[in-house]
Amino acid sequence: MQWLQKTSDVLNKVAIIFLGIALAIMTVVVFAQVIFRMIGASLPWSEEFARYTMVFLTYIGASVGVKHKSHISVEAVVGILPSKLQAVAEVLIDILLMVVFYILIRYGMKVVGITMYQQSPAMKVKMGYMYSALVIGAAFMTVHTLNNIVWDVKKVLAKGEAIE
Repeated sequence: MQWLQKTSDVLNKVAIIFLGIALAIMTVVVFAQVIFRMIGASLPWSEEFARYTMVFLTYIGASVGVKHKSHISVEAVVGILPSKLQAVAEVLIDILLMVVFYILIRYGMKVVGITMYQQSPAMKVKMGYMYSALVIGAAFMTVHTLNNIVWDVKKVLAKGEAIE
């Protein structure tokens, strides 16, 4: 399963690079909009661009959090379990996440298909492209979670931690 680890690492690097570039561009565009408004002009597309960029930043950024298991969690419940069950609970949580990501991808694809015929008001971009952020982010999160499951199972087996 080394290929899964490499795929997860590459997707994470791509996500981090994308996040940095997108955040920088969004900052410049919003700053330019402020300057233009001060001189009495306006960039009609800037708010829409910033909004859609923020949506992409949210879903792609969430995948980075999944990769590093840095999302908020309820540790109080898992923390009271014996160590053997804690490792099993981590795997079960990852499996539940996979179900959620499947639902996001499945219905996200339907939304992308439906909205491909709509255009954004200011930029005239197909809305399906904007909604694809959900599908892309969920796909990245799926790969990272699969990788986490593999490593968690290996950890459980290596330590000999199994439910007795």
